[in-house]
Amino acid sequence: PIHSTRMLSMLWRVRQHGFAARCRAMSTSAQQAATRRPFLLGLGAATATTAAATITFSVTLWPLADLLGAPPLISMSLGAAASAEPALEALGRGDLKDVARLQALLDGGEDGKGGRIVSLTGSSQSRRSFLLSHAAAGRPVFYLTLREATSTHALLSTTVQQLYAPLGRLGDFCACVGLYWIMLQDLVAHDPAHVRAVNFSIVLSQLKRGLAALSGGGKWEQGGWVLGGAAPLRPLLVVEQLHVPTDASACPGGDGLGPMCASLRQFLLSCALDLALADVVVTSAGGSPAAAAAEAAWKSGYGAGAAERSRLYYGATAVAFSQPEPAEAWVAALGRSGAGTA
Repeated sequence: PIHSTRMLSMLWRVRQHGFAARCRAMSTSAQQAATRRPFLLGLGAATATTAAATITFSVTLWPLADLLGAPPLISMSLGAAASAEPALEALGRGDLKDVARLQALLDGGEDGKGGRIVSLTGSSQSRRSFLLSHAAAGRPVFYLTLREATSTHALLSTTVQQLYAPLGRLGDFCACVGLYWIMLQDLVAHDPAHVRAVNFSIVLSQLKRGLAALSGGGKWEQGGWVLGGAAPLRPLLVVEQLHVPTDASACPGGDGLGPMCASLRQFLLSCALDLALADVVVTSAGGSPAAAAAEAAWKSGYGAGAAERSRLYYGATAVAFSQPEPAEAWVAALGRSGAGTA
């Protein structure tokens, strides 16, 4: 009995000790939770405040960047892409004739004042690029290659990147800021295709205002394009692989590409023929539906003097449109899937 009593007493003390330990642990946990709660609440409030301030700052900065920042930067970019007059004496006779013919088509217009949109087809891509690089000498120029534009985001991003690329690090920063704004809009709009279509139209509007700024005059000097003074030549817009986004619009996941491509095509017509802000060259493969459409449009506008054609060496053909009617028929053909491929 004595041993049993001692055993019970020991068990009772152990039980009391365990209960006291649990009470102390619960008290410690409650104190820690009470200590953490204000910290977590403060952290959440700070995060929400920072997010609100960031969005407010971005919304406030957007119109300033759109109105005051983008057009001058685009003018600088197009001027930075301009090249000096090439050494024509190093070219062969056939190359000289082709460059002269292409320059004549671009510079013709009505009394040299109206813009032109030119279809350059046939031969090889390297040959077309060679001719354009020499024909565009001394002009502010924007080369837009759409080979990677297989989605709405790719079309927007590749346009922005190539538009600001001649500015170097500054151009990379501009493209990064554009991507940041798109991400902010995605958080609110929840419609990525619509967000990219809206931003694409904004980029085209900024490009149009940048071209208008260049119409105030400028000249090529050693080291780059300098604004001010007389500008004997309009800027040049060169678009390659336009069929890629057009074809991708008919593929699964290509929703939204069709209207964006249509906006680009009509933008090119407006800049060249309506506003005379720039001359435009659209290249495509020989034997493609786009080449056939350019030939048909030339025949329809030839009698009225609205289109001119020049056969170049190595199978290349250039058709220049100075009036909207035949050009619109050709541009409509570019909107059909597979129009730019042979």
